Amino acid sequence: MNGQSGLTLIELLYSPDPDVTRIIDTFVTRFNASYGIPGTDRWDITKEDWQRYEFLGDRVLSLIVAQSLFTQRDTMLDEGSMTKILSAMVSNRALDAMTRRHEMRAFTRLIPKSIGEQNTYGERVTGGAFEAFIGALYCEVGLDDVAFFVNAIMKDSLMSYNPGQNAKGILQEYFQKKDRSDVPEYRETIRTGPDHKPIFTCQVFFRNDLLGEGSGETKQLAEQAAARRALETLGLIHR
Repeated sequence: MNGQSGLTLIELLYSPDPDVTRIIDTFVTRFNASYGIPGTDRWDITKEDWQRYEFLGDRVLSLIVAQSLFTQRDTMLDEGSMTKILSAMVSNRALDAMTRRHEMRAFTRLIPKSIGEQNTYGERVTGGAFEAFIGALYCEVGLDDVAFFVNAIMKDSLMSYNPGQNAKGILQEYFQKKDRSDVPEYRETIRTGPDHKPIFTCQVFFRNDLLGEGSGETKQLAEQAAARRALETLGLIHR
């Protein structure tokens, strides 16, 4: 499947910072041209086939996330921890939250007319849309290419749910043990870059004392970076 500017779908998937809207638009356009009605705005697929892709995508997502958790070397997670993180990351609620960090117009293109005409995009539908998309991508390009894309787009979620990578969680736990009355406070200080691809900078304070500052492509990543710098300052982790 070829995208805009001559880039194939695989080339778009291998971007370290995937343009999710462009990937979905390319996928839907090319899928409809090959298997459905060309020019259709939504993914031209039956409700039954969409659900079959959703079933497959759920299993593919689980495998990719499980492999990512298993192969981490900075934090060796036991079976119980991996199970909890996996269940949280691939839940409809988590997938819905992840999709809403991107342009929803693109994700609505993944919802067939038979489902989309209901005009109610709750967790079950938006999460299912992402699963169906991943299932179809798996059939189209294979596991390795899909895994690169999934790991890139879900890195925020992995960092949030994984206690070994969740610097904010570690920092909060440290202060809760030290002083139960207060918790770290995060403040966004500056936002740079274009509107469609901003860079956030955040600082973390404890009782108005600056502990660290960090930047990232999302506010969540910037807060994590600030928390990690605070942990380094406190001597709890090393660079």
